[in-house]
Amino acid sequence: MNPRTHPIAERARYRACLLGEQPAEVLDTAGRERLVAELHDLGWTDPQIAAHCRMTTYTTARIRDRLRLAPNHPRKEATA
Repeated sequence: MNPRTHPIAERARYRACLLGEQPAEVLDTAGRERLVAELHDLGWTDPQIAAHCRMTTYTTARIRDRLRLAPNHPRKEATA
């Protein structure tokens, strides 16, 4: 975290990214990693995370790989 950045402002930026209101690029590396990990834990796929965070699927996959998280696969819809 940048020493000139206030923790409350950093949390507000993270929350805005989590809600899809801001692109992930406004966060530092640790914040982007935390964001990808949190969305991954919710079962989101790389393309879903990438679209929501406004980054490429390549970047999303690199971050997920760096965190040693297995890819999530799309869930199959139940048919009636």
